[in-house]
Amino acid sequence: MFRSLASSLISLFIVILSGFLLLFIWSGSEAITFERTKLDGDRELRDLVALQQKPSNLLDPEQVAGMDTFRVGTPGAGGGDSDMTPAAAPVTPMRNSGGGGTSVLWLSVAGFRGDYMDKSETPFMDQMSSAGGYTHKFKNVFPTLTYPSHVSQATGVPVDQHGIVGDNFKADGKGETLKSPTDPSLLRAEPIWTTATRQGVRVIVQGWPMSQNQTGENAAAYFDTEPFDPEMSDEDRLNKLLDTWITDSDPNKPRLVMARLNSLNVAGKKNGPRGDKTYEAVTAFDKMLEEFFKKLEEKWSEIHPDGDLVVFLTTDHGLTELQKNIHLPSLLGDKIKAPVEFVANQSMASLFFTELPAGEEEKAAILDEADRELNQMIYWRSFKPEELPEEWHYKVDDRIGDRVLVLKNGFAFSDTKASEPVYDPAEGDGIFGAYGYPVEDSIRMAGTAIIWGFPSAPRLGSREEIDALSIYPTICKLLGIEPAEGVTGEALPVN
Repeated sequence: MFRSLASSLISLFIVILSGFLLLFIWSGSEAITFERTKLDGDRELRDLVALQQKPSNLLDPEQVAGMDTFRVGTPGAGGGDSDMTPAAAPVTPMRNSGGGGTSVLWLSVAGFRGDYMDKSETPFMDQMSSAGGYTHKFKNVFPTLTYPSHVSQATGVPVDQHGIVGDNFKADGKGETLKSPTDPSLLRAEPIWTTATRQGVRVIVQGWPMSQNQTGENAAAYFDTEPFDPEMSDEDRLNKLLDTWITDSDPNKPRLVMARLNSLNVAGKKNGPRGDKTYEAVTAFDKMLEEFFKKLEEKWSEIHPDGDLVVFLTTDHGLTELQKNIHLPSLLGDKIKAPVEFVANQSMASLFFTELPAGEEEKAAILDEADRELNQMIYWRSFKPEELPEEWHYKVDDRIGDRVLVLKNGFAFSDTKASEPVYDPAEGDGIFGAYGYPVEDSIRMAGTAIIWGFPSAPRLGSREEIDALSIYPTICKLLGIEPAEGVTGEALPVN
């Protein structure tokens, strides 16, 4: 009992002493202030509060329904000295579309073969690849031609859905051959510039196949009214693009910007894909790209001060050495008895039989004879439309003709006549690179793709391969918009 009483008295004494000690400290510390040393990267409390209150990119359905649409631009406005046309398209504004949210710059580097970076000095693109993600096996659809590849990437669907079967084709199986067409009504699938615009994201698209002369309420903010100019340098293209982006006066700045670059394709075809001058052109392209992104980063605060930029470098095809040119009309000559029209595209051609007999037996006999002649040739495989491989997704009956010829690797159709129907490239028009073949037949048709960005780059790493159809849904994911119906590709794991 004595121990218990002693313990209680001691505890009471400690409590009273602690109280006097706290009172003494409080009364003697009125003049004392505490100050925290600010470290790099710290933000003020008001900035953190504002950041928390920043609205998301997407509006609730009720908010969207209550918003008025507005028209952007008039011809010649908002683009500085650029001759790109700003469209008058009503769009639904999205929060942060002017200053915040992710923006996407998509550059298609035509003919960017998969081994070019290994064979050339490319310090800047090496840096981009290490910081973000890349593949040297970027797989395009069949055929790996300029127009089908670009349109498949821009729509997220293969050729049998978007209908652009070649760089040259007949729109309805008859009439004139359309060469590098610029009529968007030929498209049978929705391109990403339309998908983005109708969901409130403004778009600049420059030089992309089938993006010219847009009409309607969901036309891109800026697009070309003239065909692609192959003589224009890539540096001039990028400067024009940047000028259009910076001088756009709308507070809802474009968040999707697309352009097609052509210098590597020109160099590879002129010098051959393994020529020293081609590798020099790759190094020069790398330097030019570095200078462009320095300028863009300097101006970024004027474009989207609170947003990230994700950059996609993709390609429409690789390139292989051209071994022989073929002038198709000279080669077939009188061997095909039926009247026939040819539409040739580098690695393939469509044959349209005209004025066939009305009688089924006579008609079948003429076509059988034509097939025997075609199948005897060693340069190609000949297909009836129903015989085309399913994995090519190429059965567009009203545009591919009655027979489809697919050349062996290294052979190319040419409009240039020479002393023989099949001739060396040196006798031709100065082209030493070929493309358009199925990727499964020629790995050189696969190309390089890089995904990068700033202020912070998306971490994707090295990938064994990337399917070209995955780019459209990936960009939709980054922009916070819904893909169009029917898109077959799957988005990459990019945040």
